[in-house]
Amino acid sequence: MKKLDNLTKDKLINLYVTNKMSLEDIAKIYNVSRVAVYKRLKKYGIKQRSKSEARIEAQKQDKLPQQFYDINEDFFSSWSPEMAYVFGLIITDGCVSDVGVISLCINDRDLLEKVKKVLRSEHKITSSRHQKGLYHFHFAREKLAADLAKLGVLPKKSLTVKFPQVPERHLADFIRGVFDGDGSVFFDKRRPVFPLRSKFVSSSVDFIDGLHKSLELLGMPKRTIYKQKTKNGWSYMFIFDHKDSVKLFDILYKNTQNGLFLERKYRRFLEGIKGHEER
Repeated sequence: MKKLDNLTKDKLINLYVTNKMSLEDIAKIYNVSRVAVYKRLKKYGIKQRSKSEARIEAQKQDKLPQQFYDINEDFFSSWSPEMAYVFGLIITDGCVSDVGVISLCINDRDLLEKVKKVLRSEHKITSSRHQKGLYHFHFAREKLAADLAKLGVLPKKSLTVKFPQVPERHLADFIRGVFDGDGSVFFDKRRPVFPLRSKFVSSSVDFIDGLHKSLELLGMPKRTIYKQKTKNGWSYMFIFDHKDSVKLFDILYKNTQNGLFLERKYRRFLEGIKGHEER
């Protein structure tokens, strides 16, 4: 068996960094303990893989029973129309666990398939065992969670999340994601001629205030933010009437070539707009 003295820096870089071998496997080659190889790693100043990275490599090499699913780990590292939309959806309707698992649970499988596609993910979308019509999309990567944390998406965020700094050119895409997460479009039966209404809701007063100001920046009128009691505390909301809802529609859906929007809300807008025009 080779001795550890023969494990030069170049050899260790080749085995550990280039060939992605584990410390345990390298230790077996040199008939030493894993700790001995770890000390040599530190001595040479070679950065050790994180637990998440080590787990991924082990999954790739079939050393763990979990299947490895590919995904674009840099998705939230830079702004794009797709990133802005998915970020808006996650910051409102998603969550991040204490161990960095990112989850989206919504009642529209088609939208989750679109999100999965732009993330270049192979993770599975599963049906809820507890609620009919609800679908789950979970994925975990250390870098994805770290990038989302930098953007303000943290565990238990719903009451404290703040409206993030979004480049103006991506505001409409981001807010469309927010709308698909925590917004609604509906008809006011008391106003049959101009029935269309749209609403934003949040449990965070800081978030709803920032959202309101950002919509003003995009040309929407100022609205009153209402506070209402819920079973879990307080929520905050503002509502647009028919005319302003049509304006909101034009802002949110002007750049949807990527198909990232909730189909039923889009069609509800069209139904309200067309119904009024036909009167």
